Amino acid sequence: MKTIIQINNSKIPLNNLDKIFWPKSGYTKADIMNYYIAIWPYLEPHLKDRPVSLVRYPDGISGNYFYQKNVPNPPEWVQTFPIYSDDHLVNYVMINNLETLIWTINLGCIEIHPWLSTKTDLSHPTYLIFDLDPMEPATFSDTVKIAKFISMILNELKLTAFPKVSGATGIHIYLPTKRIYSFEQTSNFVKKIGELIIKTFPSLATNERKIAKRSGKVYIDHLQNLHGKTIASVYSLRPFPEAPVSMPVSWNELSDCHPSMFNITNAVQLLKQRGDLFKDLLVLKQILPDEFL
Repeated sequence: MKTIIQINNSKIPLNNLDKIFWPKSGYTKADIMNYYIAIWPYLEPHLKDRPVSLVRYPDGISGNYFYQKNVPNPPEWVQTFPIYSDDHLVNYVMINNLETLIWTINLGCIEIHPWLSTKTDLSHPTYLIFDLDPMEPATFSDTVKIAKFISMILNELKLTAFPKVSGATGIHIYLPTKRIYSFEQTSNFVKKIGELIIKTFPSLATNERKIAKRSGKVYIDHLQNLHGKTIASVYSLRPFPEAPVSMPVSWNELSDCHPSMFNITNAVQLLKQRGDLFKDLLVLKQILPDEFL
């Protein structure tokens, strides 16, 4: 059954709003839309002018999913941005209005994956990311330890960073920079900080690319910072049980977190209470020390 809704001046045809995307919890496509409509005022600044990779789950979180980068013929109110990749043109979606976000959800998107740079300067990211991923039997608590140690090093370097729980099992730490560094430089920065940590915690941290060799350690993924890479946005829903949200936290409360404590049912109210903990990410422009580039 199709439903037509109007947002601003755009009429958006929607289908299967009662389709269940989380089988155990019963959350539907309509629940996803309602969540993102409520969170949009906080989410919008973090997506503005950033190309987005669509991750589509047509049969919910239990079904197959696929990535879609090229969107050749979207509705007129969906902004796209052409980027050449391997000698062919890719028309990336940019979620610059609520209509576009709702349109992507109607396609089966649950999470949002923006670029680390914007269309005004694709070659220079506005922030770098420490992507920390524990591999069993390593735990979320182990990941918190590594995150806190990263924070200590960054504090010594007089750099400000912003943590969020990934919504899966890991932690993402964002560090805003001046837009003067290449993706290779920001990736190298994360790699060198990671090497300091691995040297200190050799049994707990790793940057080993082979998954089989990461067992029991927290993987520090510096390659997540390379050109064209994307990561789940702040406030993005994640396709895991209980519909968790990738949520900013303060450094002080990080130790009391667990991976699924922020979800589709409580994230909006919490955000209304304390505001956007990532807002300064959009205005800080920091210089990275040369010895780590």
